[in-house]
Amino acid sequence: MPDAILGRMTRHSRLPRPRRLVAAAIVVPLLFAACGSANPSGAPATSGSPGIGAPPSSAPPAAPSCPPPRGPAADRPWWADRIFYEVFVRSFADSDDDGVGDLRGLIERLDYLNDGDPATDDDLGVTGLWLMPIADAASYHGYDVVDYRTIEPDYGTADDFRELMAQAHERGIAIIVDLVLNHTSRDHPWFQDALTPGSAHDDWYLWEETRPPVAKSDGSRVWHEADGRFYYGYFWEGMPDLDLENPEVTAELDDIGRFWIDEMGVDGFRLDAARHLIEDGDELENTPATLDWLADWRERLKADRPDVLVLGEVYDSSSMTARYVREGSLDLTFEFGLASATITSLNSRDAGSIAAAHREIADAYPPDTVATFLTNHDQNRVAAQLGGDLEAQKLAATLLLSGAGVPFIYYGEEIGMSGRKPDERIRAPMRWDASEPGAGFSVAEPWQPLGDDPPGADVATQDADPDSLLETYRSLVRLRAAHPALLSGAIVPIDASDRHVVAYLRSDGDRAVLVVANLGTEPVTAPKLALESGPLCGAPGVDVLAGPADATAPRVTAEGGFDAYVPIAHLGPREALIVALDGE
Repeated sequence: MPDAILGRMTRHSRLPRPRRLVAAAIVVPLLFAACGSANPSGAPATSGSPGIGAPPSSAPPAAPSCPPPRGPAADRPWWADRIFYEVFVRSFADSDDDGVGDLRGLIERLDYLNDGDPATDDDLGVTGLWLMPIADAASYHGYDVVDYRTIEPDYGTADDFRELMAQAHERGIAIIVDLVLNHTSRDHPWFQDALTPGSAHDDWYLWEETRPPVAKSDGSRVWHEADGRFYYGYFWEGMPDLDLENPEVTAELDDIGRFWIDEMGVDGFRLDAARHLIEDGDELENTPATLDWLADWRERLKADRPDVLVLGEVYDSSSMTARYVREGSLDLTFEFGLASATITSLNSRDAGSIAAAHREIADAYPPDTVATFLTNHDQNRVAAQLGGDLEAQKLAATLLLSGAGVPFIYYGEEIGMSGRKPDERIRAPMRWDASEPGAGFSVAEPWQPLGDDPPGADVATQDADPDSLLETYRSLVRLRAAHPALLSGAIVPIDASDRHVVAYLRSDGDRAVLVVANLGTEPVTAPKLALESGPLCGAPGVDVLAGPADATAPRVTAEGGFDAYVPIAHLGPREALIVALDGE
């Protein structure tokens, strides 16, 4: 695939090569003080750590020998090795000094996200962007569309968006955009026409002559009155739901998808409210008809462009969410359970929640189908949920970027921006520096007051601090990019003897990386790990990628696992050990 995509591009050849992934291995050793092979031979440690890695009293069964390396899989989807960044354009960067972020402002800040130069290491290194809605909408957030084919005037023009696509692709960044299929704004011309019974768009929405006795699980209304009739709107009266069982509506949504692919050049979509598309009586979510409609829409979209990404928001249990990818309704879906469990475990200092979530996703999802994150635009920011604890935020980033799935970073998360609902306060302007009144976001008064963030929660300040949260994110992104097992390997949960410790392997079949993290605020001494069966082989060497340098290798069992393995003598508070286990 070409590095640069300029102007109109030939179909099926648009995806940018993620340049940061190509050269990250060159810079990673410079980023972690503990880098290098702490124990390349895999021999047990002796001085200072008695008993760690010591041989058992009787020889264990021989470990399986390592097969020849297979090399990278040729059929993995392009998103499997991406690291995405969620952007709210209104709050990211203002180029025309009106206090509102815009597309040209985002273009001017692309080098912060990825400058496309493998020789530099002062960009974040992300290789994908998810843009919250950028179509013309009635509200500031964009989820109540009034024109699917027109760029929100506050953000710029179609030409501005095409320039963004070209500039992003030059840097190896793919772009997906939010697409709202479930509902429109009440102000959309379709709905305004539908207010007249028997009009051309009357049956594009769901109407009843009397209010049906159906409500959300919390009792709130979903049927709303208009001129003596009642229309269905799951979220609120300003967002009437489309009738996706109407073939005319489906055909229009097909055309809208193709417009954004063919005319605007996007690489994929994030589908808002994907579980709510089609109702069945009092069943308002996850109906068989919803999964079937999505599968058919996805298939038609891929007939136009086979590599388009269809990512969905299915805010539900892992078992339900995974159905959407197992049954072909979506390519990728967000894993809300793991996000919640990560924050719960960090706050409780108990690994139980995150360890259980790791086991659930390992069993539930096919390869390359789960999107992971810490928080998004609908949730209190992770810094707020963790009480402003900087070390906890760094460990959260470590767990996200060393964990399974395709990771998504919410803008400002990497500098510790805080914020709690209402929604506007978790979508406040990005802090680029400490200047007034707009913190480098704008020279004008921002559309929304800046967040109540701690001093130093800005890019300029943290850019000059090698111990900052921003530098932690940069280092972790480059570490992930440099190691295929971290980038797209499966997750193998590991039992830990200490309740404060979570451990897992990332394995792509040829290589394995071990992650051990102390979620507690007190040191952990000699944590024991057990893996009944796993992907390991031979006598692995240890290459410490991050954390204490005195790690030791496991004695691999005949089943490819290990028992009573103590990888490290001492793991500090909120500290993580990441080691590559190279089979010999």
